[in-house]
Amino acid sequence: MFTKTESTDFGLITMTSDGEAITNLTWVEEKSTPDHSNIILDQAFKEIQEYAMGSRKAFNVPVSLKGCSPSLKRWLEVLRAVPYGTTVSYADLAKMAKQPKAPRSAGSACARNPIPIIYPCHRVTRTGGGLAILGLSGHCLQKIRETSTLRQN
Repeated sequence: MFTKTESTDFGLITMTSDGEAITNLTWVEEKSTPDHSNIILDQAFKEIQEYAMGSRKAFNVPVSLKGCSPSLKRWLEVLRAVPYGTTVSYADLAKMAKQPKAPRSAGSACARNPIPIIYPCHRVTRTGGGLAILGLSGHCLQKIRETSTLRQN
């Protein structure tokens, strides 16, 4: 297992890799372990920086959802289809997944997202546009949304 922590425009982030793909992305308060990096982690941080600068709209770094339930995997694939520079509600995400009566399941999937930013849970809001992502500070979430929205215009 490989791990790297880096300061980004979105805060201090720790990512892990199995050597072939990104397996987790987490915001941390401080660096707690020494980096044991690899080319995948270096690529992921480079792509996040490019995303923050507005020169990247999609991620190419390989990701792995090993350990996620089949249901969560399906929700995350639908989530990844939300276009750059846009937001959708949990109800909209449920409709995109062809499960229009499951906005709570959509919200639960966003809350359990192991690789935020790359699987863009920041593009999902409560009905009416309110911030609603668990695990992200409002400031961090707003920064991610502003980056993609400002670059879209």
